[in-house]
Amino acid sequence: MRSRGFLSIVLVISLTAGCGGQAAPPSAEAVARLAEDSAGVRIAKRVWLDYGQAMPTPRAEDDLIVPVDIGEYSESRTTGVMRLGVDASDLTTTFHRTNVPEELKGLVPDDLSSMTTRAISIGGSGTYEHRAGRKDVPAGKTWLHHNGSGCGAAARAVGSLDLRAILSPEVLRKLTAPASSPEEVIDGVATVLHAGSAPQSEFGGQGPGDDPVTLAVLRERFRSVEVSWRLWVGPDGLPRRLRLEAAMPAAGKGMPKTSVTEIDFTGWGSDVTIVPPAGEQVHETGSCLAAEPR
Repeated sequence: MRSRGFLSIVLVISLTAGCGGQAAPPSAEAVARLAEDSAGVRIAKRVWLDYGQAMPTPRAEDDLIVPVDIGEYSESRTTGVMRLGVDASDLTTTFHRTNVPEELKGLVPDDLSSMTTRAISIGGSGTYEHRAGRKDVPAGKTWLHHNGSGCGAAARAVGSLDLRAILSPEVLRKLTAPASSPEEVIDGVATVLHAGSAPQSEFGGQGPGDDPVTLAVLRERFRSVEVSWRLWVGPDGLPRRLRLEAAMPAAGKGMPKTSVTEIDFTGWGSDVTIVPPAGEQVHETGSCLAAEPR
């Protein structure tokens, strides 16, 4: 019934044609110009998970049938800042159960505060993670740190996109390839919309040292995942909002069948300083940590 691993594989995008309209300035170039100055952007991200039809418990005489397959959580909310160009971020995620059936309320814990995760990633220095509920942090330490070169191989294999990848020039060119159409005002800015969909596997890649056999197995497992997107872009070419919807028809028991992610980008060009935790609070670990919290 654990679902945390799934989020390392979401979310992915490719391109199909959209409707006509006047295109905004190229997003890839607009973001790249800010990256040259190591400027920042504020992030507000929400992920909704749907586990499909819940599995009932076996029924005995006069027993109540209750759904149990509701996952570890059904929603996550991430806020924080990213610094472009140097690939640095400081993001905090909270987790929530919003899908508890009425008959289970009061029985299923809905206080998931122990899962709240703060992740600091700094290019070249790896990822630091703090979570109150962790059991693998030695006494006197509050952060885990890992900087292994092999981390992220699974995500690269299936084409997953974290926040950093979404704002890369390569991905932004693909996201904005479909023709734009006029859209709503977001955060006081008139936007245009780029929309498309494609299999997740189209974004797979391979890094130095990645095992090709493992990559092939992972790609085959997730080749049926289909993702659609809607990207709202301002007249300056900067993304204002991104909505991703992913379907996993082959998801196993306890895994989400669909997910929806919505990310708001504000404060483009802001001055952002991101520093690692104090060394005496950090414990080095052999386990790979995510580039952004799950």
